[in-house]
Amino acid sequence: MLISKVSKGLDRLCILLLVVITAVMTGSLVILIFGRNFFNTSFASLEEISRYTFVWLTFIGAAIAFKRKEHMGMDFIVSKLRGKAAKYVEALQDIFALILFALFIYYGSELAVLNMNVVSLQSGIPMGYVYFIIPISGFIMAVHAVDHMIKRTNKKDSHYEIVNNEASSI
Repeated sequence: MLISKVSKGLDRLCILLLVVITAVMTGSLVILIFGRNFFNTSFASLEEISRYTFVWLTFIGAAIAFKRKEHMGMDFIVSKLRGKAAKYVEALQDIFALILFALFIYYGSELAVLNMNVVSLQSGIPMGYVYFIIPISGFIMAVHAVDHMIKRTNKKDSHYEIVNNEASSI
């Protein structure tokens, strides 16, 4: 199915982005720490870059966790339920998640566009680029939510029952 392939491709892209962003953040923090401790120099622009990459890292990580249903709140209730009740609660979770992701896309886009002319003081990065991760991650997680819903309707058991049954058989 197309949505499943798109979801899988977006997940792989997120993992690649996560690696690159982590490397940039780690590199900027290492340089920042060495500069402060050994050269008595502070690189304020690197501090901003590490902060902005951490924001991107958080949202990309959330998209990866959503794809794998590894958010604590998603598993807490559903793992206690069986049968149709679990399926209904999972469906409700994905519906509420889709609403939240639509808000991410809409208001995150507005926030990014409104802040494109606002430039960070030290690094000179337009703040719109920093905020643009909100609608991007909202779109990615919305695709994952639709993929979850389609897969659930095609299966007899809920995702959590399948995972629990596989874990107990090992």
